[in-house]
Amino acid sequence: MQAARVAKPKDKASVEKAVDLAYKRIYAPLRDEQFYSLSELNYHIKTCLEKHNSALMQKKDYSRKDRFLQDEKPTLKPLPAQSFQVKYAVKAKVQKNYHVLLGQDWHYYSVPYQYIGKQATIVYDTDQVEIYLEQRRIALHRRNYKKNAYTTLGDHMPANHQHYKEQLGWDKDYFLEKAKFVGENFYAVVNQILESRQFTQQAFLSCRGLLRLISKYGKDRLENACKISRKAGYCSYRTIENILQNNMDKQSITIEQLSLPLHDNIRGPQAY
Repeated sequence: MQAARVAKPKDKASVEKAVDLAYKRIYAPLRDEQFYSLSELNYHIKTCLEKHNSALMQKKDYSRKDRFLQDEKPTLKPLPAQSFQVKYAVKAKVQKNYHVLLGQDWHYYSVPYQYIGKQATIVYDTDQVEIYLEQRRIALHRRNYKKNAYTTLGDHMPANHQHYKEQLGWDKDYFLEKAKFVGENFYAVVNQILESRQFTQQAFLSCRGLLRLISKYGKDRLENACKISRKAGYCSYRTIENILQNNMDKQSITIEQLSLPLHDNIRGPQAY
């Protein structure tokens, strides 16, 4: 079966003729047959196809198989050892925590900290993530589909994270000191977020986001939202922001313990 070339309408007739021949010489001879497995069907299709390709072409002294062996087979190359992977490319800025964000998975990948602030290109497929700067690859990672998580290589980190301390003033003590002025629950949430990361610096963006909520909602509402978040067992910037946006911190929610009524059809603890 041949394929039509792009923007070559004259190929259409020959392609349709090839389809017509396939129906007549493969489908038609088998239309009344009954098969009981896919392998049996494929065997008979292959038999009819071989017969079709070996038959002499009209008014020619050669078959389709002869032409293939003579003209096409010598030019064929072996198939690649690996399956073809579709690659995608997106632009991303190297953030102050020396990571870039792959938005499709919402996952962060590290690059050498010297490239903070640079515009990089992320090239990725189903298995790998490559990060380029000016046509030069600066990082390679195995793709990770976990959302809001980090993939970090130790070689990409500055010694003792001095880069943060000297130029930004960010470290664990900085955020905890800021959290003290909001309240006990806010302090506990910030500390839990800082401790939850493999590297403390990975939590700096979340902590900065929480501090920004002070000017928008005030300390009292933020403290109450953190209290609700801690009771629910989900301490994250996104959770607390949702609580504030939906005014859940203003609601007094109590969950009452319901007791079972006495009834002959309800078994008590003595039945177990």
